[in-house]
Amino acid sequence: MEKRLFLTAVAIAVIGGIADTLSPDLANIAALLVTGAGAWIGWNCAGGDSSKDYAMGAAFLVFLNAPGWGNASAKLGEIPYGLGGYASGIFSSLAGLIVVIAAVGLLKNLMDRAQRSTG
Repeated sequence: MEKRLFLTAVAIAVIGGIADTLSPDLANIAALLVTGAGAWIGWNCAGGDSSKDYAMGAAFLVFLNAPGWGNASAKLGEIPYGLGGYASGIFSSLAGLIVVIAAVGLLKNLMDRAQRSTG
């Protein structure tokens, strides 16, 4: 089920990234759905030993997208023929999905470790 949810979240992130330039209301709804799906995936799939890998991947995406470091979203925005806005929005939405998955997975890992150490 989580694999289908992840693919659905990716599809919604892509739609939200495209809608970011077309309809801000649809982009906000898509961002809410992506965040909720990312939290669910992070809670159910990203905990345990794999949370470190998710956190490293999310950190790399954040650094890649940061204006002073890689500025990938702005670079994608420079693609000609009007495709840059779509590519930039899609990349930002997907990076946001991965960051939410990693953050919730790390929190679950911390909670599980705290519960094991007290019990």
